[in-house]
Amino acid sequence: MFVPPKIVRRVVVAPVVAIAELAIIAVSPLLALLAAIASPLTGGAWRPLRAVAILATWAALHLAGMLRCLALWLTRGHRDPSAYHDVLREFVAGINRSITRLARVRVNVCESYAAEEALSSRERPAIVLSRHAGEGDSMLVLHALLCRYKRRPRVVLHDGLRLDPLLDVLGHRLHYRFVDPRGGDIEGEIEAMSRGLRGDDAVLIFPEGGNFSQERRARGIERLRAGGYHEEAAQARRMEHVAAPRPGGALAALDGSPGADVIFVGHSGIPAGASNLWRLLLSERTVELRMWVAHTEEIPGGHDERIDWLFEWWLTLDRWIDERAA
Repeated sequence: MFVPPKIVRRVVVAPVVAIAELAIIAVSPLLALLAAIASPLTGGAWRPLRAVAILATWAALHLAGMLRCLALWLTRGHRDPSAYHDVLREFVAGINRSITRLARVRVNVCESYAAEEALSSRERPAIVLSRHAGEGDSMLVLHALLCRYKRRPRVVLHDGLRLDPLLDVLGHRLHYRFVDPRGGDIEGEIEAMSRGLRGDDAVLIFPEGGNFSQERRARGIERLRAGGYHEEAAQARRMEHVAAPRPGGALAALDGSPGADVIFVGHSGIPAGASNLWRLLLSERTVELRMWVAHTEEIPGGHDERIDWLFEWWLTLDRWIDERAA
């Protein structure tokens, strides 16, 4: 994806996005009226009306975040990274409140005492390795890190997300890494991002590389088999609910922050795809979040041993998800 230069993103893209969001907010009462009329014809549960409310809330919170970033730049507050963490925290918290209320979603953190204790203590930095299963799970994990455990996350993002003015500014100020999967030294970028972490920092990585699908799972197995990694390919075939992890980014983060704990994150109940998201609005839903911790002294030292260790943990995630499905 072509991403224009920074000056174009700031002078052209950001105003266009702001105008579009103002337009959404301005017409939202009319959209709400039309949605209320259409709601009885769409299966009940006022789905169109709640979808409009979610859209308008997102536009308002996103626009407010952009304006706060502009105010920080005008007042030279951009020199204080904590101010941008506050912008991100309030945006994520606002989105989480609106989604959980309007979509009637309850998030249940289960069986995660040791991991929660490690995250809450903020004595060591954390490398958070999460499954990637659908729209919204990145927001779910970010909300937990920012709001529940008061961590300062560093995130690896697709380069195309620079077209989002809010993410573009926050990523630049908060040491995120925008990477192009088609090329570039991604592992080097992740290792550099992971250096110099403080006790309340966390690096967030989704080792599967994208939302889970059966096609992505099959491609991962074939990639391992073609590369001669027959044992890992056999393990990946045993995984039914997750795709094989790509170890490069996780290992690079470990190299960049050798004193960090590793938090593995599994979740169940997040919809994958717009059609599932639409069906989600029909009824209440519980999303379960499960975390495990591997303390730094438990992490293998060798490269190959770390790959085996990562695959074993991914099998653990898959088994847990299978139990939830059953």
